[in-house]
Amino acid sequence: MSALGAVIALLLWGQLFAVDSGNDVTDIADDGCPKPPEIAHGYVEHSVRYQCKNYYKLRTEGDGVYTLNNEKQWINKAVGDKLPECEA
Repeated sequence: MSALGAVIALLLWGQLFAVDSGNDVTDIADDGCPKPPEIAHGYVEHSVRYQCKNYYKLRTEGDGVYTLNNEKQWINKAVGDKLPECEA
């Protein structure tokens, strides 16, 4: 399965969440979510953060945060398109 296929599968399973400053979880696949407001001389970066369920720990060389690049691929700046894993 390609990295993009894995991301889509995780979206469908509800395990991929938008990065948020609080503890609320937002499903980025929700088409009803409004477009973020624009700021002068800036841009919006779409990001997601992988997290593991209780009793599991995220195993990755990166921080688990992925951004959407120009080719519509989710990329982590430390590990590229390699996905993290949850270990017991």
